[in-house]
Amino acid sequence: MNTPQISRRSFGLGMAGITAVILAGCGSSSDSSSSSSASASAASGGQGKASGGSLTLAYNSDGPHKAWVEAVCNSVSNTLGITMEPLPFAQFSELRDQITKHTLVGAFRSGWQGDYPSMANFLGSVYQTGAGSNDAQYSSADFDDLLAQAAAASDDATALADYEKAQTQLLTDLSAIPLWYQNGFGGYSNNVSDVEFDWHAVPVYHAIKTTADDGVVLANGTEPQNPLVPSNTNEVGGGRIVDLLFAGLVSYKTDGSVENEVAESIETSDNQNFTVKIKDGWKFSDGTAVTADSFIKAWNYGALLSNAQLSSYFYEPIEGFSYDKDSELTGLKKVDDLTFTIKLTAPASDFALRLGYAAFYPLPDSAYDDMDAFGESPVGNGPYTLDSWDHDSQAALVANADYDGVRKPANKGVTFTFYTDYDAAYNDLLSDAVDVIDSVPDSALSSFKDDLGKRAINQPGAVIQCFAIDVNTEHFKMDEEGRARRAALSRAIDRAQICDTLYYETRTPASDFTSPVIQGWTDKVDGNEVLTFDADEAKKLWDQAEAISKF
Repeated sequence: MNTPQISRRSFGLGMAGITAVILAGCGSSSDSSSSSSASASAASGGQGKASGGSLTLAYNSDGPHKAWVEAVCNSVSNTLGITMEPLPFAQFSELRDQITKHTLVGAFRSGWQGDYPSMANFLGSVYQTGAGSNDAQYSSADFDDLLAQAAAASDDATALADYEKAQTQLLTDLSAIPLWYQNGFGGYSNNVSDVEFDWHAVPVYHAIKTTADDGVVLANGTEPQNPLVPSNTNEVGGGRIVDLLFAGLVSYKTDGSVENEVAESIETSDNQNFTVKIKDGWKFSDGTAVTADSFIKAWNYGALLSNAQLSSYFYEPIEGFSYDKDSELTGLKKVDDLTFTIKLTAPASDFALRLGYAAFYPLPDSAYDDMDAFGESPVGNGPYTLDSWDHDSQAALVANADYDGVRKPANKGVTFTFYTDYDAAYNDLLSDAVDVIDSVPDSALSSFKDDLGKRAINQPGAVIQCFAIDVNTEHFKMDEEGRARRAALSRAIDRAQICDTLYYETRTPASDFTSPVIQGWTDKVDGNEVLTFDADEAKKLWDQAEAISKF
């Protein structure tokens, strides 16, 4: 198994110290900004705009995104002479619903927080044809072919060269426009200790110790978009809960390296045929055994076309997978209760690395009686069980006394409060009413290190912030006009100024679509000059598009 060495990750932004240059066009105060955003929302019926000289940028206002959205809108408006304005959605789940249904007309906040430590995850999961997180509906045969070549490569150097070529194709098309890499930053209360953020900037919840009488750690979170079914959970709010309720064949250490969890061993001689042996004695929280069938049936459920699971594309390498019809994963074969084999359609150099992601978690037999009901009250095999889920309010997890894996809880539970305002979460942290938060509001970015002292966290993470526009949107399709407009938008954004002014060393301008903490990252990808601010070039590109069709 190849095991790249990694660092960490998270999401957040800042507003303090903003200059008039950045704020002028999108509102220089909270009042004017709210008015502009409300106007955009009302004028578009909540669907956004991408014509008539106006472009909206949708975002969720329950996260700390307002300041950077305003700054990007202003930079584009001032440079290109169009009107770009924020379009807020009250909750992340509302924004995700619109994005998933492809009802947004304009631009929308996007990005990626690594699922597993690999270039393939940042590129394939978001931009490959048919991928569950391909929100812009991008499709490029050349890009897909380069990903396939990288997956089949016999060595890391060849694979990384193919991934770099694939990024050059993305830089030509720009279905999403990379903005900056985000550190994992936040902090913790006086009531807890042993707090770390992992390689993709999620707090390592199971390791946190608390002095609270009930032994429960209080954390911030967001309402999950869907019921908590591993193969249908591909966003942060649901993902962090699912990852605590279930255990996969492998898990990722804090630094991103891999260790076996449910697996006794995973063996391959050709990166195409794998033999998996499961440790004896693993049980789900309902007392039933975790067996080879627990994985085989769960993966088949996740892959089946008619089940429409958001992470179904993770099973694409396995023999028998189909995007066109219901089809059994014939590449999965049970040997005995604790052994099964996996046959891929082609060698995949990082396949074993992927097996710690949620799509590859096992499910108990009881799940298939009613999967929606199961997702509301899931039965897992991880370090915690779900005690209660009060929608749009909180989810309470309790330590699983029967769990005997590598992530044994140092606390008695974790309760996620679904904040709709990061200022409220931060104020709760300052008063020790919440124990750990994994982002900081705009108002506190300049001061949180001083406020929290040694309890402040700011470290590199596998997170990139972007915005995207659906490739079917008029004026922004994958044609000469659309590519010119996308490149013009990218060139019109002064990333360095925004990062320097807003972010207080928590962001770095992006030079690719991945993250500096991922093995193989480089800031010298061919074509990445399109990510550099150049007002003259931006105007030239926009004028080229205008000559084809008036915006």
